Amino acid sequence: SIHWNQTEVETGLTKRVDNAKFTWYDVGLGACGQTNVATDYVVALSVDDFGAGYPGPNCFRNIQISYGGKTATAQVADKCPGCPAGGLDLSNGLFSYFADPSVEIIYGSWNYV
Repeated sequence: SIHWNQTEVETGLTKRVDNAKFTWYDVGLGACGQTNVATDYVVALSVDDFGAGYPGPNCFRNIQISYGGKTATAQVADKCPGCPAGGLDLSNGLFSYFADPSVEIIYGSWNYV
């Protein structure tokens, strides 16, 4: 039913995930079917957030990420099997914008834009 899907999208646009676990990974060919490099601002969503099918329903959606007074926009490119619901795996370049990769884990917020 188309109406239900539109409602879900509208709801998804306003949803904000706070205290989300952010980690980083070595990007490559992602579950959305696109190859990225470390300097691309891309993220992998948890299995729950990624959704079913190929490519996933949230592939290539833009999200806004905030941490430590900084904000960046990134694109969904991959699926993160080890991420908790709401958690994100960030490309090395994107994680480095927020914190030194040696930190390994930071907690911030994000929402679809």
